[in-house]
Amino acid sequence: MTDDQPRFFSDPKKIPFFAHFNEIRKRLTQFFVVFFALALLFYWAPINEAISRIIFRDVIPHLPQGQFALMGPFDAFTFRLTIGVYGALIITLPLLIYHIFAFFAPAIRRSERKWIFPSAIAAGILFLLGIAFAYFLILPHAVEWLLAQHTAYTFEIPRGQEWLSGIAMLLIGFGISFELPLVVFALIGLGVISYPAVREAWRIAYVAMVFLAAIITPDRGPVTMIALAVALIILYEGGLLAARLFLSQKVDEQYADAYDDMLMYDNEPTEDPDKLAKRKHITKKGLAAKKRLATRAAKKPQQEQQAQQGDDQ
Repeated sequence: MTDDQPRFFSDPKKIPFFAHFNEIRKRLTQFFVVFFALALLFYWAPINEAISRIIFRDVIPHLPQGQFALMGPFDAFTFRLTIGVYGALIITLPLLIYHIFAFFAPAIRRSERKWIFPSAIAAGILFLLGIAFAYFLILPHAVEWLLAQHTAYTFEIPRGQEWLSGIAMLLIGFGISFELPLVVFALIGLGVISYPAVREAWRIAYVAMVFLAAIITPDRGPVTMIALAVALIILYEGGLLAARLFLSQKVDEQYADAYDDMLMYDNEPTEDPDKLAKRKHITKKGLAAKKRLATRAAKKPQQEQQAQQGDDQ
């Protein structure tokens, strides 16, 4: 392990193939120990009731005598246990995300590992922000909309297990959806997708996110679906903005490559950049990116020489 390598990452060259399974087992064991401990703690009646009041804050005022109906002798046990499991899952998912990042870190180039730990922290924060967004802004309107669908000829027996599953899926779904900017940032940083291609295909991305919101919305309500679609679009743009700010050199390289590809495969080749810019929007940005890359390349030897002189002194 080198000095510049974070100590919580392993060197893949020094780990035998089957040793990776031991690392997976170790990380999963750490996660499940914390998860089951919290689930048992949250099953304890005082904490379980406190969590229930938080989860069903917007539903309890609409319940007969403020209580759910349980249909079988085992439903009370299942209901309490499910509350504990969902509560533990929400708390420990950021820990699971960290272990996933840390496990795959050795497979990433050394120059890119510096982003692993900040990305793991950002993933946990984004997940909790998604849950908070859904709980405070979406859930009250979703509950009102669902209850307003009854007519004079219908009534509901409020079953606790169904309401719990619906609310939990809503919160967790928004939490996972809020990881979108990190996913976009990581894919661009790793070179899996090209920033120019994603930026130019924004219309397709917007339509895809609207369809995705319609599919994964748990309550199928229009308020939830529209709010999730708008949130996804904003998060998508946030991921692109983060890539533009923190991965500026890689983005410039991708624009320059796109510019060279257009010159190579253009049906009407020309050496005039202004004419190209009039025909294709990306060429203007590609030309500017090539100039920035050339400027960085010219400055790099000077910076290295200055650093060498500083070391000599």
